[in-house]
Amino acid sequence: MSGITSQGFDRPSFAEIREALATEARNVLGPVNTGPESAIGQQISIQAEREALIWEALEAIYLSQYPASAAGRSLDGAVQLTGITRLPATKTVVEVTLSGDPGTVIPAGSQASTDDGDVFELTAEVTLDANGDGTGNMQALEAGEVLALAGTLTNIETPVSGWDSVTNPDDGDTGRNEESDSELRQRRQESLQITGAGTVEAIRARLLQQVDNVSAVTIIENRTDTTDAEGRPPHSFETVVSGGIDDDVADLLWEVKPAGIETHGDISVIVTDSQGEPQTIEFSRPVDVYIWADITVDVADSDEFPDGAETTIKEEIVASAEARFGVGDDVVYQALFGPVYNNVPGIGDVTITVASSSDAGTQPDPGDYASANIALASNEISRWLEDRIAVTINV
Repeated sequence: MSGITSQGFDRPSFAEIREALATEARNVLGPVNTGPESAIGQQISIQAEREALIWEALEAIYLSQYPASAAGRSLDGAVQLTGITRLPATKTVVEVTLSGDPGTVIPAGSQASTDDGDVFELTAEVTLDANGDGTGNMQALEAGEVLALAGTLTNIETPVSGWDSVTNPDDGDTGRNEESDSELRQRRQESLQITGAGTVEAIRARLLQQVDNVSAVTIIENRTDTTDAEGRPPHSFETVVSGGIDDDVADLLWEVKPAGIETHGDISVIVTDSQGEPQTIEFSRPVDVYIWADITVDVADSDEFPDGAETTIKEEIVASAEARFGVGDDVVYQALFGPVYNNVPGIGDVTITVASSSDAGTQPDPGDYASANIALASNEISRWLEDRIAVTINV
């Protein structure tokens, strides 16, 4: 039986549909020729193709109801049943120092660019003080992982009389791309623990779901009676959080942490409890480890090998790595082969070497690249960018 069954949706194939129509035609018309070359057979094939397309549409509707099989806007609707929505793309924000003539007013929307050509705009008007200095925030025009490394945002794109220079003393808070389907499915699964508190999974799920812009969380416990090797006090836990505002993270941790258990981390925030008493909440931010990859692709079938494969490879590797590797996850270099082979036809051999750096703009030496995993500490997270991936194609 085709359709919805106790085993799920059973969709008949084109061949099955055609054979059923051919059998029905012979039952009605007698021993007629229903072969694919006959006139009746061709009419049957046309009808069978249309029915097959209808069955495919019905199956897609059925699958769109479930987070594990839905995609795109259908997945957005499916995960809303558990109260979550897809995280939108965010833009990089960076604090800038402006200088020029005292009293100069630099309007909101005034633009500057980095050495790489990425354009940022001032989020609010800035008036230079008596010394001709002022600070403000600039936001990237484009959403996503747009880098604003310290000292690179120096080119004024919107001339303003009396505005002479701009720079960013520190790295910007890098934005992110829109949450992918795989990332959304994973976060939805984690959110199923959201009603709890006190357990590692519940704390992690609630941070991911209830604190805006939190994208990754790892919790490390020290259940022993002594301080552990990484400095965590006895009976404490350290929460490593990527994204979110410090105060929001601390408020949620105070709400869900177990009574009598201490928090630990590099960041300390004072939270006022329901009785008006100050409480110290500690947590950490992940240490960024920037991953570089060198990929060589040998083409086996040039007819199948598509144009633009280099861009596709970079995009797929970044998307896959961001979904797979979270805080504390080692970079498994063999996991990078799948995005290449699965998305680019006509490939023969693929060679991948990877390396890492602590600075986004400093490329490792050639001798640092290896076909080996990159081990990360429990508070580190790998960062990926297409510009840090080199692809060589041998036709």
